[in-house]
Amino acid sequence: MNQIKNWVALDVVKFISVLAMILIHSHFVLIADNYRITDTSGFFYRISEKFMFLGLFIMILPMLAGVVLKTYNNLDIKKIIKLAFFISFLGFFMNALIWGTGYLFSWNVLQFLGLSFIVISFLMNYFSVREVFLLSLLVLISTGPLRNFLAEFSNIYLVSIFVGADNQYIFWPFFPWFSLVGFGFVFTHIYEKYSNAMRFNISTFFVGSFLILIAVLRNEASPFLDPKYIWGPSIFQPKFGFVLAAIGLFCILISTANILFNNIKLNKYGIINSYSKGILWVYLFQMFFSFYLSVIIKVFFPMNEPRLAYFILPILMIFLSWRVGAMSIKLLQEKKLIITLKKLR
Repeated sequence: MNQIKNWVALDVVKFISVLAMILIHSHFVLIADNYRITDTSGFFYRISEKFMFLGLFIMILPMLAGVVLKTYNNLDIKKIIKLAFFISFLGFFMNALIWGTGYLFSWNVLQFLGLSFIVISFLMNYFSVREVFLLSLLVLISTGPLRNFLAEFSNIYLVSIFVGADNQYIFWPFFPWFSLVGFGFVFTHIYEKYSNAMRFNISTFFVGSFLILIAVLRNEASPFLDPKYIWGPSIFQPKFGFVLAAIGLFCILISTANILFNNIKLNKYGIINSYSKGILWVYLFQMFFSFYLSVIIKVFFPMNEPRLAYFILPILMIFLSWRVGAMSIKLLQEKKLIITLKKLR
């Protein structure tokens, strides 16, 4: 378990994923107007369309959440439900704060992770890790048929949070994204047994490469960029190959990081550790501030030549997110509350 607690490679992969999230969000809020791109002939649309596969670095976040869940010492259902409600509340609060009360119940990544955590904790309390794997596999292979079967009911909220909907309210549906959380959980279960084996890391690397190869051969490793709504179903209701590519990328990153970085010591308040340990608060911060700062920056630095705004926001968000992550370590992970009781005379 000490190896898991001091899993530097995981911190490195989380850093890469969070950095990608910051850069990609900054990119799209700058080039889009209310998440729409009106000029499809411009430089930024063309370059975005060619590099949509980089979104895979964000899509491994659910796998990382599954990894983190497995590192918990206790998967007590009551505690996990409390955690799920807490992060879901943060997600709904974020919706209202950024996009208004009309989007309060928009289904985003935090709500999805809360639901996934409850499902996994239930399976682990009453069954075993094998059932987590089987459900993850079932979700992965049944998403397409289930989505088609329930298509006419996708306007119903409870249905849409499971299979998705063609609107601006539902993101990260349970099908297929739970498969990533579940596989991340199962991967960590296996890693606990073989963490020091070079053969395990090499095998993981080749498995990841094989999964990405399948996605490439299926021409599904990169989603379509919809200029009418950049966060639309083409991304959040992905094709089978795109999910495989996300699993594959995680395998490649974690195995490579295991070989290269697991023996190094991270600076407690360095950018890697701050992004990794403060990932929740960095996510909330950059979602809010990247949206509103982009509006302000584009007023003073319009998105035309020399495109100065394009460099200001990403650099600013990288630095500020680093400070937010470091602050979360100081305030939430290092502070201890000591209560002393005195007997009344």
